[in-house]
Formats: sequence, C-alpha cells, structure tokens
Amino acid sequence: MLAAVGQLCSTNNVARNTALCVSLIRRAAAARCAILYLPEAADFIADAKEVPKLSEPLDTSEFVRRVRAQAKESAMWVGVGVHEKATQDKCYNTNLLISPDGEIAEAYRKLHLFDVKHSGPSGGIMMESNTTIPGDKLLDPVETPIGKIGLLTCYDLRFPEVGLSLRRRGAQVLCYPSAFTIKTGAPHWEVLLRARAIENQCYVLAPAQIGQHSPSRQTYGHAMIIDPWGGVLAQASDRPPKFPPPDEGDEDAGTFVMTEVDLDWLEQMRREMPLWEQRREDVYPIL
Repeated sequence: MLAAVGQLCSTNNVARNTALCVSLIRRAAAARCAILYLPEAADFIADAKEVPKLSEPLDTSEFVRRVRAQAKESAMWVGVGVHEKATQDKCYNTNLLISPDGEIAEAYRKLHLFDVKHSGPSGGIMMESNTTIPGDKLLDPVETPIGKIGLLTCYDLRFPEVGLSLRRRGAQVLCYPSAFTIKTGAPHWEVLLRARAIENQCYVLAPAQIGQHSPSRQTYGHAMIIDPWGGVLAQASDRPPKFPPPDEGDEDAGTFVMTEVDLDWLEQMRREMPLWEQRREDVYPIL
C-alpha cells in the first residue's frame, strides 16, 4: 500500500487553504495512494488574535466538510490537522483521520502544547496555550489499509511516552502532522522522527508546513516518511514557496511525497528484534 504525506504553506486565507488541500487529495488519489496525511493547522496559520474567529466546530467547518467530501470522492483515507473551536476564545489543535466514506474515524486533540521561550537574539516566545486547550486523552490506534495508525501532533514528538503507549496498544504507524519552527527544525526534526520510528519499530508519517505564512511566522518543512528501521524513505523539497503567496492558483505551495508501507517486513523485524518482549518490567515501569 502507498502512503503519502503532504507539505504546504497555509495562511490566514481559509478558502485558499481549503482549495490547496482538496487539490492535494485529488493528486494523491490519482497516484493511487491509500492515504494522504496533511499537516498540522492545514485549515489556517494566523496571528493569535485571529485564531478565535477563524476556528470552527468540526460539524460546521467548511474546511472539514470539503476535505471529508474529497476523501469520499477520492475513496481514500485522509489525515489532517485543524483548529477545532472549543470556547469563544480558544480551540483544540485536532488531528482528524477521515475514512474513504468521508466519515471522521477519529479526532485526536493535541496533548502537549508548544509553550517555549527561546533565549538569544534569534529567540522568541511562542505560547500555544494562549489560543489552545490541551486534549486529555490518548486514543487507540485506528485500523487502516497501511496498518494501525496512532495519532499524535507536532510537539508530541518530543515526548516518547505517548509513542510507546500507542505501540503498546498495537500501533504500526505513528503520525505527527506538524508545523515545526525554523529554529528547532534543523537540529531536531529528523532526529526525533527517526528516534520515534526506531524505538517503537513503527513507520512514521510526518507531514509538514513549510515557508513564510505571515510576516512573523515561518516553518521548517521537510515532510518525510520514516521506516521502522529508522530510514528516511521519502522527503519533500526544502524549497519554500514564494511569499506572499497568491490567493489562488498556487498549487506550487503544496506537494506530497509517497512510499510503500510493508507490514510483513515490519512484523518480521519485530520478531527478529523483539524489543517489546525484552523490556524489563521488573526494573522500570512499562507504559
């Protein structure tokens, strides 16, 4: 089965972002992918003050409706990160997995929020909690044609416990739709993705935002797919789209890469190196 991850540059123009995501789904379906995973915040990336007015409940979001409709028309699985309205002032950072019949198979709300204070001249403060409420539940993996998928999001990547918990529940694939910063992307992105793949003996799907989303927001990109041995099977271009992006007709602002997922090999590797059975529950706690 072929799996694909998307890379795009969302802005505060939700209609533009919607059209871009729908186009990516169509293109991935034409390439005979079983699933396309789109990045975190695919519906929009905007200044904090805009988040409350742009966020929508899942059942009334035009972005979600269009993505679900295209998943159904294309008869493929689609994953995507969105802002799910929670209160008048705040949202959830939600990772949706949509089935080929257009239904939401699962909706994971990001557990770990990106609240950081970088020092130095290139530093800065990012407080996701100013606009976002953290989730309170880790969900069981979802059965799909490419295996049992465990849903996580971006900053969750830095917490190995959640990946290990999903592996314990049967995950064969871990998904981290992301919008990594430039500062953290180069030193940490690939290293962490490969570590999560190796320690859990899982495929890792890592769709990513890329480029200049606004005068004050830029992301790293490098969407990739990692195999359970830690190898990078596919990686998107590191060339960001132009800024400011046009309102329409900018398919170059979005792309995807794909690769085959081999579950027989995954299970063989787990048998040959039985990490899970070798854990020392008598010495340390098992998640």
